[in-house]
Amino acid sequence: MHRHDSLGTQRARNLRRKDTLPERIVWRWLRDRRFGGWKFRRQDPIGPFIADFYCDPLRLIVEIDGTGHQFTAESDKMRTSYLRRLDIDVVRITNTQVLRDPDSAGQIIIAAIVSRLPLTRRFAAPSPKGEG
Repeated sequence: MHRHDSLGTQRARNLRRKDTLPERIVWRWLRDRRFGGWKFRRQDPIGPFIADFYCDPLRLIVEIDGTGHQFTAESDKMRTSYLRRLDIDVVRITNTQVLRDPDSAGQIIIAAIVSRLPLTRRFAAPSPKGEG
């Protein structure tokens, strides 16, 4: 669990009430553990930032970026750097991508989830005879 203040919590509540159409679409995909059984939270405060969608066990943020993000590239870069120091990955999807090509937007989220999954088996050295 991440530390945040009551101001962050209030800002997150306000953002939940003012979500965009692309955010509502992605939330329909992610809510109720619909993506591989992983629990995502919407507008979740993490430190001084609020993540659009956050999965704590995977330490993964899904950000839905509108056209305004083209003007905030530097602050987005600082934000991502801060989150990387917390071992949190950020995947960014544009509003346009969600609206015009939802399949590829969903595939990006799936790929991000798969990349954060822990290994389920140890890798063994290959057999000297080249077998299994």
